[in-house]
Amino acid sequence: MKKVGIIGGETHIGEVTNLRGGALEVVGAAVREDQTKWATEAFGVPVVTDYRELLVREDVDLVAVANENDLRGKVVLDALLAGKDVVVDKPLAITDDEQDAIEKLLADHAERRLLMLLTLRGNSLYAGLRQVVRRGQIGTPAFTHVRMAVQLKRESRPPWFLDWHRSGGLFLDLLIHGLDQVEWATGKRIVALTANMGNLGEPGEANLHDHAAVYCELEDGSAAVVEGQRMLPPTKGSDYRMTVAGTKGCADLSLAEGKLRVTDPDGEDRPLESLPEAVSVVADWLEGGELVPQSASLRANRLALVATESAITHKRVEGLE
Repeated sequence: MKKVGIIGGETHIGEVTNLRGGALEVVGAAVREDQTKWATEAFGVPVVTDYRELLVREDVDLVAVANENDLRGKVVLDALLAGKDVVVDKPLAITDDEQDAIEKLLADHAERRLLMLLTLRGNSLYAGLRQVVRRGQIGTPAFTHVRMAVQLKRESRPPWFLDWHRSGGLFLDLLIHGLDQVEWATGKRIVALTANMGNLGEPGEANLHDHAAVYCELEDGSAAVVEGQRMLPPTKGSDYRMTVAGTKGCADLSLAEGKLRVTDPDGEDRPLESLPEAVSVVADWLEGGELVPQSASLRANRLALVATESAITHKRVEGLE
């Protein structure tokens, strides 16, 4: 059983804490001052406010990092330098300099391991869609569309989350999953992209971005669009969809409906009944699995950084092989 120290208490830390008592034992946590009471009750372990206190503990095998996005890259670097393996919520980092430093450190220390929580790879519907595509059931993929839309939930968000300079913006905080899914499902790498992001729902808030989209060109000449927003009304919690259109049919996924429909030469718009089992990406990684290779974690974050750059500069970015 691995002993883990938790750094930060933002969203998705449950991907790690759900494994308590099995693959993991939580032995300590470091959170902001205003989160200490919650963390003490939630984790039932000693809680500190300086994460460096966890990094010097010999009984901590790995750290799970889920702090504020703009502070995350430094914590990941410090943890790796301290000799700890790292499980980190997305995004891994929100600047090129941080990403470069993390990549160099990992290249110099092959014994270190890092996992970013690309959780959709463990979802049975997304895994089923990938299976359909990779088996050639719909022919050669020509166009992929990924949608990731959610509520803003302003009242429950911390101030840093509502400032895209601190959260990193929608590509790094949300659509990073979609960029990863394009390459994971099709098996083809994105080689160029053009992106935009903005704020139409709350135009008076200069630091808020509520929608984004990126057009991707893949290595074989196929294309993909990844789009999303945080403008859903209270009547709809989320809207995650993915479509892959191929030369012999298409596959359509709706997470809200819990369905994957396939149209191919053998049938028209039929639900796929047999799906792969759901898998915890953290459990897989702890067991030495390759559901989310370290290279995929780094690649997804890099693509999200490049998409953000394209949206800021209004320029097409090439050479992403």
